[in-house]
Amino acid sequence: MENHSSSNSRSQQLIISQAVNTIKQHGMEEILHSVSIFDINDFVTSLYQEHYALENIESAYKKIRYYSFMKLKRRWVKTAVRNYQESRGYNKELRAKHDMISAYVKVAGLEGLYKEFHVKTIEDYMNLCITEIEEWAEDPNQLIHTYPYWSQKTVNQKTSTLKTDVLMVLGEVAKEIDSTQRVAHHSPTLAVDIPFFGMSDRIKNKTDQLDEKLNDATQLNLELLNYDSVVPKYKEGVPQNLSVLVSKEFIQELNGKVPDLDSKDFEAFTEILSYRDISFQTSRKIIFPLVQLVEKLYANKSGKSYDLTTKRLMKLGYYRVAGHNDEGDFFIRGLFSSVTIKNATTLADSQVIVTVTEEVYDDLLKQQIVSIYGEQIEQLKGSFAYHLAFVLQKERMAAIQTGEQSPVRRHWRQFTYSIRFNKSRKSENLLELEANLDRIKEHEFILKDWHRSGDYYFFKFYPLESWELLNHTDTLLL
Repeated sequence: MENHSSSNSRSQQLIISQAVNTIKQHGMEEILHSVSIFDINDFVTSLYQEHYALENIESAYKKIRYYSFMKLKRRWVKTAVRNYQESRGYNKELRAKHDMISAYVKVAGLEGLYKEFHVKTIEDYMNLCITEIEEWAEDPNQLIHTYPYWSQKTVNQKTSTLKTDVLMVLGEVAKEIDSTQRVAHHSPTLAVDIPFFGMSDRIKNKTDQLDEKLNDATQLNLELLNYDSVVPKYKEGVPQNLSVLVSKEFIQELNGKVPDLDSKDFEAFTEILSYRDISFQTSRKIIFPLVQLVEKLYANKSGKSYDLTTKRLMKLGYYRVAGHNDEGDFFIRGLFSSVTIKNATTLADSQVIVTVTEEVYDDLLKQQIVSIYGEQIEQLKGSFAYHLAFVLQKERMAAIQTGEQSPVRRHWRQFTYSIRFNKSRKSENLLELEANLDRIKEHEFILKDWHRSGDYYFFKFYPLESWELLNHTDTLLL
């Protein structure tokens, strides 16, 4: 089971990131800037820590909504109306509005008033203004900064009430996430678009010198000089324009026996990404206790599980995919640019520091992620079906967005751009693919049905649920 603090930290990240996103979507950034609040993320995080982190969010939110939010709105309106009716206090808000409309009538007359504002008298106009703010006071969806006379408030009033507004956004977001929260799994598109991960976990690849085209590329990129190319047994399992590269340093450590990145490594990769916190945005680093990942992947803390997890971390750090396109451009892509295990002597004390590559960072920052909701995905872990589900989800989203006819047709080779078919023969690879298509279908999500005809697969996908729609922002993880 996932430990409670990790689950809490993930939930906290999700609430904060979604609140920041909501603030930006509703144009509140400028208002916060106007009272010298420039680091929105930091502002939202500190308010969350101060008011919600150690409380039951729902009850803390209810208190804030009643005492700090609704009461203040009603008090502001009551004061504004009383000051106007009794000619008290500073000449602002409704009193200033009365002066403004009286001056207007002097110039334009009652005819002008009717023509412009559709009222016959100054009193009618003022009654409309009073009704407007009384309705505002009772509307829980109107934040304090939307008060019609907000600009006339002092900087201190603006600052303190903006805190209340942000606490309201945090509370609403937490409530929304709580009600729609499904198990959500995410992968950067890079890890689904490029065949980093193979189908089989048992294969040991041979290594070889880089192919000629990539050797040409070493003039462009010295980084390649530290890598050897991995030669899969089944050549057709990787597109012609791609090569899998492994760091020479790592190959030496393995005495030349190079294990492949497999679906369990994909699982480890997505799990590690879920450990990132707010500091990830500025550092690209993810720091977590190794024991957390060991327990997640192997459900125990044995020495063997520790060794296997450490090897997976190293593989994720030392593998790259290099390729070239028709225009002659070369590229190298990796998942982690560095992996460090501190205090590696004992599992209990080991801390992992992972730095993701620029490409993975960009994907996550720009929300270019493939998201899968539902308990079913958890049940596919431990099998190639978990990785395959992400590939199918991407095809499903693409087919629905482009209005592709159902069933959706894909040549088996199209899968080699996402998955390495690394078994010895095509027939073995396709059997493995089909067994895992069935596994996904049995769980009754993503894939409704499929059949094969020759080299083509035909897929019937489930229609999109409301929470999977593109603008559904609770997928945000940063």
